[in-house]
Amino acid sequence: MVYINVARAETKRPGQRGQSMTEYILIVLLVAIALIAVFGVFRNKLIKGVKTAGQQIENVTNQSNETAPDKESAGQ
Repeated sequence: MVYINVARAETKRPGQRGQSMTEYILIVLLVAIALIAVFGVFRNKLIKGVKTAGQQIENVTNQSNETAPDKESAGQ
């Protein structure tokens, strides 16, 4: 049989909790820097994609407004 000493596994040195938090903060910081770098590299493609999506949404909205019945002519 394998026995696990749960009490010993849960005890931490006084500075260990702060060390873990610092490690998490460093990981988040590295991910943020990586995302900023990726956005910097693909900036023009992202801007073009957002503009294209906006134009497509505008076109669909305009088409639906043209085909919708007019409220005044419908008597409402």
